[in-house]
Amino acid sequence: MLNLIHVCATIGAVMKMEKLYSNIRVNRKSLHLTQQELAERMGYERSSIAKIERGDVDLPLSKIRAFAEQFELPLSELLGLGTAEAQREIDLLYDALNAEGRSELVRYGQKLSRNEAFSRHALRYIRHYTTAAAAGYAAPIEGEDYELLPWGDDVPDGADYCIDIDGDSMEPYIRSGQRVYVARDESLKDFDAGIFFVDGDVYCKQWHRDSEGTTHLLSANPEREDASLHIAADSGQNVVFFGKVLLGKKLSAPAYW
Repeated sequence: MLNLIHVCATIGAVMKMEKLYSNIRVNRKSLHLTQQELAERMGYERSSIAKIERGDVDLPLSKIRAFAEQFELPLSELLGLGTAEAQREIDLLYDALNAEGRSELVRYGQKLSRNEAFSRHALRYIRHYTTAAAAGYAAPIEGEDYELLPWGDDVPDGADYCIDIDGDSMEPYIRSGQRVYVARDESLKDFDAGIFFVDGDVYCKQWHRDSEGTTHLLSANPEREDASLHIAADSGQNVVFFGKVLLGKKLSAPAYW
């Protein structure tokens, strides 16, 4: 299994370790610290700091990271790797791996991004289900029928997944081909838009339940009233709610309702 030690070992094989020791000395002096003062902060003897700055000892990754934290620097900067240089080393490492190794490297990188000890900020992804929803015929939004997309600025807080809408039955709120973001555990209020699985098909509709217990999955577009579904409580039809569509505004009842 790949891990950060392997990655750093690969990088370390091509970089000059002298740069690390020089950077420790330069940063100590920039903070106006004596070797004794830095040693006390780091839990070392003064003589150990002197040896480190001369390059007389090999520092494990945990100790290098501790110095980076003490100097409030990114680990790559203390190691003397600029962004471009670090990216080249990562590219070389990636090119040297087979498909399984590349997948494992990415997986481990994602794991590191969720660890505060290694990351500047966590990488976030959202599931994009490739099953289209609305009046189409498709499989339920479950299982492995999805891809992971980076969490962009357009993703609303609370979203659990996104899906593309096929058809015009939810216009003017949602256009055909538009990607919508969905919160699985968000409860619905009258005429909120949601994603539903009904007898084998996935739909994006406005929700309403009347006093008799009938569930109405309504098209917002008055010209597509024919695409609405009406499921009586005793109909025996299977309706599964997959979450509320996050549109950022309250929807009105369809004009025909």
